Amino acid sequence: MKKNYATKILIALTFLFFQLSFSQTTTWTGASWDNGVPTITVDAIIASGTCTITVNTEAKSIIVQSGATLSIQSSSTITVENDIQVLGTGKFIVRNNCSLVQNNPSAVNTGSIEYRRNAEPMIQYDYTYWSSPVAGQVLNVFSPLTLGDKFFTFNATTNTWVIENQANTMQIGKGYAIRAPQGYNSTAQVFNGIFEGVPNNGDYTQNVVAWDPILGNYNLLGNPYPSALDTRDLIDNSSINTLYYWTHNTAIASNVFTANDYAVRTRTAGTAASSGGVVPNRYMAAGQGFFARSSSTGTVTFTNAMRQAGNNGRFFRSSSQNETFDEEDDNLIRLDLSNSGGAFKQQVVQYLTDATNGYDVGVDGEQIDGVFVSFYSIIPGHTLAIQARELPWNIDDQVVFGFKSTINAVTSFEISISELGIFFNDKDVFLEDKVTNTFHDLKVSPYTFSSNMGLFEDRFVLHYKNLLLSNNDFIGIENSVYLFNENKLPKMVSTKSNIASIIAYDMLGRVVFSKDNINASEVSLSGLINNNQALLIKATLENNITVVKKFIF
Repeated sequence: MKKNYATKILIALTFLFFQLSFSQTTTWTGASWDNGVPTITVDAIIASGTCTITVNTEAKSIIVQSGATLSIQSSSTITVENDIQVLGTGKFIVRNNCSLVQNNPSAVNTGSIEYRRNAEPMIQYDYTYWSSPVAGQVLNVFSPLTLGDKFFTFNATTNTWVIENQANTMQIGKGYAIRAPQGYNSTAQVFNGIFEGVPNNGDYTQNVVAWDPILGNYNLLGNPYPSALDTRDLIDNSSINTLYYWTHNTAIASNVFTANDYAVRTRTAGTAASSGGVVPNRYMAAGQGFFARSSSTGTVTFTNAMRQAGNNGRFFRSSSQNETFDEEDDNLIRLDLSNSGGAFKQQVVQYLTDATNGYDVGVDGEQIDGVFVSFYSIIPGHTLAIQARELPWNIDDQVVFGFKSTINAVTSFEISISELGIFFNDKDVFLEDKVTNTFHDLKVSPYTFSSNMGLFEDRFVLHYKNLLLSNNDFIGIENSVYLFNENKLPKMVSTKSNIASIIAYDMLGRVVFSKDNINASEVSLSGLINNNQALLIKATLENNITVVKKFIF
């Protein structure tokens, strides 16, 4: 009898163990999970108290029962396979920079969440472009202190702003320009936006109108999800080819905002607004409204597949410098045009495997003219903020730039490299000024020039070799620079022109030695460790000519 009884107990305990081990539910009981932290195959029930999530977490489904609270914090992402239910007085709060991602596009949510998104500091009359990540959000409930006639959408057909009734519900996937609350003054304040409604999940469609070069029209859209959106997926799967983010860097003057405040993004690169600020990266934050240029009239569909965990901290206007960089940055040249008075315009040239030297939808991004200056690359029929060029790269490739100034005075400007991919570590980058007949090495220093107001369509050309020198000149200069081993260290000697600077790279493109302001005919690369490796040693001479030598060390 005792043996049988013990066997039954063992069987019962074993059965209970397996029940607990393979249970598909875990419940928050006010202080802890009764069956461990949920996973993507385990349903999560918030039964009582407050469950605070501060790390990336998954669940098969979520039920927040009446009286309980689920709070997502610390830039965390909660990923849910299926549906979300918020019952009775239950609360589900997704705080600023956090994300809610759902995998199943057919999952139907019930009950409201709060999605909290902080705009960057605003002063009176500032606008922010918003989009609702939840269903049922009323405009004046979202921003109750904004004047009733300061909610706007945009009509792309007529290229005009439209005043929205403040009692209207925000359409999913549509962008809205909303002015700062009444009572804001010249001291910048953070607007703490709270969206409240059923979290958006699944596919959403918005109408778009094709770009008309005469009308100059754009579509005001928005990220429909309570998570970041992958703009590359959006561009690859729609007629949208370029995105424009409003930064409101510049205070309004005479009731007019400035086009200087639009940052630009294509599928592979971004440029900062002419008024400065951060460069938009690949991921668009939740709650973000944006202008988009479309190649055709029709519809754009946002899908669950475009949603992204994390990467949700860059909400424009944003001062955050945290960024996930794109792999194309390795093949990128970012040029900044500026002057001492604050004029600024940014350009990107990048080399991509699938690009051509013609216009490529989605990777070539049209520029918006700046108020004071414009600086853009040119291909026939297009003025670009971002231009993609074909690979394989050719040393004879040239990129033409246009320049425009509306400043009614002779003004000094500077063109400089603000970012250079490792692809260009061993390559020269020259800027030709056709007005002054100058070839300037941008890797040595910025180029300074003066200009009257006016339009100069092809004043500047980007080159990768100095065409003012003949082949014989190049050969003669190259042959006048020697590299040899002295006392087990590389030493470079130049007999025609002093060496201004020197950089050594390993074969992975990493800088292993650099020295500026040499101003001597010879230099020893002291401090290098002999690893029996091949090095590329690039010397820039005082005549702005560069010579690259290979050295086994």
